[in-house]
Amino acid sequence: MKCPKCDKESLDEESSFCAYCGAPFDSKPNSIDLTTGAGILAILAAVFAVAVGFIGVENYISSVAYYSTYYDASTFVGFLWFSIFAFVSSPFGFAGGILTLTRKRFKISVLGTLIMLVSGVFTFIVVWQYQYGFSGVILLAGIPIAALSVISAVFVVKSKTAFA
Repeated sequence: MKCPKCDKESLDEESSFCAYCGAPFDSKPNSIDLTTGAGILAILAAVFAVAVGFIGVENYISSVAYYSTYYDASTFVGFLWFSIFAFVSSPFGFAGGILTLTRKRFKISVLGTLIMLVSGVFTFIVVWQYQYGFSGVILLAGIPIAALSVISAVFVVKSKTAFA
């Protein structure tokens, strides 16, 4: 790297300052680019999906144990539906996030992010369909899945040129 102040060649490419005159180099990036942000958001959405899966399984088990004398267990099968979908979609979200961070396979990165979005939307549909009025925790976990997935998908599409 050549120093803009003294015009001498620096031996250390990773240096922040010129070894001869002490002038600072602006060689290191100071902010996270869109691709890195998209990958991190996709991974976070996948983590929330895993959490939704565990919450759904826990709600199913506790609801069946508590209400089994009053209701049939099939009343609470909705919890299992979105739990299964959350557990199945989370590996796609993790893979999409990792591929986005490494800037490889644009289409698979977008697909992983969109599958996570579908998982978040599916959580809302199941909660609405089965009329689980006491499932605020599920919705609080489903909202971040949908929001993080949408933002991640937008970032991935905007940074398409960064992919190999």
